[in-house]
Amino acid sequence: MKRSILAYLIRCLLIPVFIFISPNVSAEGGNRNVVGNIDGLQGKPHLIRGDRRITVDHNTLVQTGDRLVTPKGSRLSLRFNDNTRVNLGETTQFEIKRYQFDQKAGTSDAQFKLLKGAFRAITGAIGKQKNPKFEVETSVATIGIRGTDFLAGFIFSENLDVAMISGKGVYILNTQGQVEIDQAGQGTTVKADQIPASVKIWPKEKLEKALAATALK
Repeated sequence: MKRSILAYLIRCLLIPVFIFISPNVSAEGGNRNVVGNIDGLQGKPHLIRGDRRITVDHNTLVQTGDRLVTPKGSRLSLRFNDNTRVNLGETTQFEIKRYQFDQKAGTSDAQFKLLKGAFRAITGAIGKQKNPKFEVETSVATIGIRGTDFLAGFIFSENLDVAMISGKGVYILNTQGQVEIDQAGQGTTVKADQIPASVKIWPKEKLEKALAATALK
Protein backbone atom coordinates (compact mmCIF):
# COMPACT_ATOMS: atom_id res chain seq x y z
CA MET A 1 0.00 0.00 0.00
CA LYS A 2 2.79 2.38 0.94
CA ARG A 3 4.58 1.55 -2.33
CA SER A 4 1.43 2.32 -4.34
CA ILE A 5 1.04 5.69 -2.63
CA LEU A 6 4.73 6.47 -3.21
CA ALA A 7 4.46 5.57 -6.91
CA TYR A 8 1.37 7.76 -7.25
CA LEU A 9 3.17 10.72 -5.66
CA ILE A 10 6.17 10.27 -7.95
CA ARG A 11 3.90 10.29 -11.02
CA CYS A 12 2.21 13.47 -9.80
CA LEU A 13 5.58 15.16 -9.40
CA LEU A 14 6.84 14.08 -12.83
CA ILE A 15 3.83 15.35 -14.80
CA PRO A 16 4.44 19.07 -14.03
CA VAL A 17 8.15 18.62 -14.83
CA PHE A 18 7.28 17.13 -18.22
CA ILE A 19 4.84 19.94 -18.95
CA PHE A 20 7.46 22.50 -17.96
CA ILE A 21 10.24 21.18 -20.22
CA SER A 22 8.11 20.24 -23.22
CA PRO A 23 7.77 23.80 -24.57
CA ASN A 24 11.55 24.17 -24.54
CA VAL A 25 12.02 21.03 -26.58
CA SER A 26 9.44 22.26 -29.05
CA ALA A 27 11.10 25.67 -29.24
CA GLU A 28 14.46 24.12 -30.04
CA GLY A 29 12.91 22.21 -32.88
CA GLY A 30 11.29 25.40 -34.16
CA ASN A 31 14.65 27.21 -34.15
CA ARG A 32 16.37 24.88 -36.60
CA ASN A 33 15.84 27.39 -39.44
CA VAL A 34 17.06 30.42 -37.47
CA VAL A 35 20.05 31.95 -39.28
CA GLY A 36 20.58 35.17 -37.31
CA ASN A 37 18.92 38.07 -35.57
CA ILE A 38 18.24 41.78 -35.80
CA ASP A 39 20.68 43.64 -33.60
CA GLY A 40 19.93 47.24 -34.51
CA LEU A 41 17.09 49.24 -36.00
CA GLN A 42 15.47 52.61 -36.38
CA GLY A 43 11.94 53.47 -37.43
CA LYS A 44 9.44 50.66 -37.96
CA PRO A 45 10.89 47.90 -40.14
CA HIS A 46 9.14 44.56 -40.49
CA LEU A 47 9.59 41.17 -42.11
CA ILE A 48 7.42 39.01 -44.32
CA ARG A 49 7.39 35.32 -43.40
CA GLY A 50 5.09 33.30 -45.62
CA ASP A 51 1.78 35.15 -45.55
CA ARG A 52 2.53 36.89 -42.23
CA ARG A 53 3.73 40.44 -41.68
CA ILE A 54 5.80 40.57 -38.49
CA THR A 55 6.88 43.74 -36.71
CA VAL A 56 10.50 43.39 -35.64
CA ASP A 57 12.52 44.71 -32.72
CA HIS A 58 15.99 44.22 -31.28
CA ASN A 59 16.95 40.52 -31.18
CA THR A 60 14.10 39.34 -33.42
CA LEU A 61 15.26 36.02 -34.90
CA VAL A 62 15.36 35.70 -38.70
CA GLN A 63 14.94 32.56 -40.80
CA THR A 64 15.62 31.34 -44.31
CA GLY A 65 12.82 32.66 -46.54
CA ASP A 66 12.28 35.87 -44.56
CA ARG A 67 11.98 39.13 -46.47
CA LEU A 68 13.16 42.15 -44.49
CA VAL A 69 11.42 45.43 -45.28
CA THR A 70 12.48 48.94 -44.25
CA PRO A 71 9.89 51.62 -45.12
CA LYS A 72 10.88 55.27 -45.50
CA GLY A 73 12.54 56.47 -42.29
CA SER A 74 13.45 52.92 -41.22
CA ARG A 75 16.74 50.99 -41.25
CA LEU A 76 18.02 47.82 -39.63
CA SER A 77 21.10 45.74 -38.97
CA LEU A 78 21.26 41.95 -39.24
CA ARG A 79 23.81 39.64 -37.62
CA PHE A 80 24.06 36.13 -39.04
CA ASN A 81 25.29 32.98 -37.32
CA ASP A 82 28.81 33.33 -38.73
CA ASN A 83 28.93 36.95 -37.50
CA THR A 84 28.32 38.45 -40.93
CA ARG A 85 26.71 41.89 -40.57
CA VAL A 86 24.23 43.32 -43.08
CA ASN A 87 22.84 46.85 -42.83
CA LEU A 88 19.71 47.76 -44.79
CA GLY A 89 19.04 51.37 -45.80
CA GLU A 90 15.65 53.03 -46.12
CA THR A 91 13.00 51.69 -48.51
CA THR A 92 14.82 48.40 -48.90
CA GLN A 93 13.56 44.85 -49.39
CA PHE A 94 16.11 42.10 -48.74
CA GLU A 95 15.33 38.38 -48.85
CA ILE A 96 17.23 35.53 -47.20
CA LYS A 97 17.00 32.84 -49.88
CA ARG A 98 19.45 30.35 -48.40
CA TYR A 99 21.92 30.33 -45.53
CA GLN A 100 24.14 27.37 -44.70
CA PHE A 101 27.32 27.66 -42.67
CA ASP A 102 29.45 24.80 -41.39
CA GLN A 103 32.48 26.05 -39.53
CA LYS A 104 34.02 22.60 -38.97
CA ALA A 105 33.69 21.55 -42.60
CA GLY A 106 34.70 24.98 -43.85
CA THR A 107 31.70 25.19 -46.19
CA SER A 108 29.00 27.77 -46.76
CA ASP A 109 26.16 28.66 -49.10
CA ALA A 110 24.63 32.08 -48.44
CA GLN A 111 22.18 33.34 -51.04
CA PHE A 112 20.27 36.60 -50.74
CA LYS A 113 18.11 38.78 -52.96
CA LEU A 114 17.93 42.58 -53.05
CA LEU A 115 14.56 43.54 -54.49
CA LYS A 116 14.98 47.29 -53.95
CA GLY A 117 16.98 49.76 -51.90
CA ALA A 118 20.55 49.40 -50.65
CA PHE A 119 22.64 47.38 -48.21
CA ARG A 120 26.12 47.05 -46.78
CA ALA A 121 27.60 43.66 -45.86
CA ILE A 122 30.65 42.87 -43.74
CA THR A 123 31.32 39.16 -43.96
CA GLY A 124 32.17 37.18 -40.84
CA ALA A 125 33.54 33.63 -40.69
CA ILE A 126 32.17 32.83 -44.16
CA GLY A 127 34.49 35.40 -45.68
CA LYS A 128 37.50 33.68 -44.07
CA GLN A 129 36.80 30.32 -45.67
CA LYS A 130 38.95 29.07 -48.55
CA ASN A 131 36.06 28.99 -51.02
CA PRO A 132 33.22 31.04 -49.57
CA LYS A 133 29.87 31.12 -51.31
CA PHE A 134 28.08 34.38 -50.60
CA GLU A 135 25.96 35.94 -53.33
CA VAL A 136 23.30 38.63 -53.59
CA GLU A 137 20.92 38.51 -56.54
CA THR A 138 19.46 41.74 -57.93
CA SER A 139 17.30 42.55 -60.95
CA VAL A 140 20.33 43.45 -63.11
CA ALA A 141 23.26 41.39 -61.77
CA THR A 142 24.49 38.96 -59.13
CA ILE A 143 27.09 40.12 -56.61
CA GLY A 144 29.54 37.66 -55.07
CA ILE A 145 32.26 38.12 -52.47
CA ARG A 146 35.63 36.67 -51.60
CA GLY A 147 35.65 37.93 -48.00
CA THR A 148 34.99 41.61 -47.80
CA ASP A 149 33.17 44.74 -46.64
CA PHE A 150 31.08 46.07 -49.52
CA LEU A 151 27.90 47.96 -50.30
CA ALA A 152 25.42 47.79 -53.14
CA GLY A 153 22.05 49.10 -54.16
CA PHE A 154 19.98 51.43 -56.23
CA ILE A 155 21.39 54.45 -54.43
CA PHE A 156 21.95 57.17 -57.00
CA SER A 157 19.51 56.12 -59.75
CA GLU A 158 17.59 53.13 -61.10
CA ASN A 159 20.98 51.56 -61.89
CA LEU A 160 22.81 49.23 -59.50
CA ASP A 161 25.95 50.59 -57.85
CA VAL A 162 28.49 48.34 -56.11
CA ALA A 163 31.62 49.40 -54.21
CA MET A 164 34.18 47.66 -52.00
CA ILE A 165 35.16 49.25 -48.70
CA SER A 166 37.84 46.70 -47.80
CA GLY A 167 38.67 43.03 -48.26
CA LYS A 168 39.71 40.48 -50.86
CA GLY A 169 37.31 41.22 -53.69
CA VAL A 170 33.82 41.42 -55.14
CA TYR A 171 32.59 40.09 -58.48
CA ILE A 172 29.56 41.37 -60.35
CA LEU A 173 28.08 39.30 -63.16
CA ASN A 174 25.06 39.04 -65.41
CA THR A 175 24.22 37.50 -68.77
CA GLN A 176 26.26 40.20 -70.53
CA GLY A 177 29.55 39.73 -68.68
CA GLN A 178 31.48 40.08 -65.43
CA VAL A 179 33.79 42.53 -63.67
CA GLU A 180 35.78 42.21 -60.45
CA ILE A 181 36.62 44.78 -57.80
CA ASP A 182 39.89 44.05 -56.01
CA GLN A 183 40.82 47.37 -54.41
CA ALA A 184 39.20 49.32 -51.61
CA GLY A 185 37.35 52.38 -52.87
CA GLN A 186 36.64 50.94 -56.30
CA GLY A 187 33.14 50.60 -57.67
CA THR A 188 31.01 49.86 -60.70
CA THR A 189 27.56 50.64 -62.06
CA VAL A 190 25.27 48.14 -63.75
CA LYS A 191 22.45 49.08 -66.11
CA ALA A 192 19.71 46.65 -67.09
CA ASP A 193 20.71 44.31 -69.94
CA GLN A 194 24.23 45.72 -70.12
CA ILE A 195 27.63 44.47 -69.05
CA PRO A 196 28.76 45.97 -65.71
CA ALA A 197 30.71 49.18 -66.28
CA SER A 198 34.48 49.19 -65.97
CA VAL A 199 35.70 49.30 -62.38
CA LYS A 200 37.11 52.62 -61.21
CA ILE A 201 37.94 54.50 -58.02
CA TRP A 202 34.91 56.31 -56.66
CA PRO A 203 35.26 59.96 -55.61
CA LYS A 204 35.34 60.38 -51.85
CA GLU A 205 32.01 62.26 -51.85
CA LYS A 206 30.24 59.47 -53.75
CA LEU A 207 31.59 56.78 -51.44
CA GLU A 208 30.60 58.73 -48.34
CA LYS A 209 27.08 59.26 -49.69
CA ALA A 210 26.71 55.52 -50.35
CA LEU A 211 27.98 54.68 -46.85
CA ALA A 212 25.52 57.14 -45.32
CA ALA A 213 22.65 55.53 -47.22
CA THR A 214 23.28 52.20 -45.46
CA ALA A 215 24.31 53.40 -41.99
CA LEU A 216 22.14 53.36 -38.88
CA LYS A 217 21.95 56.80 -37.36
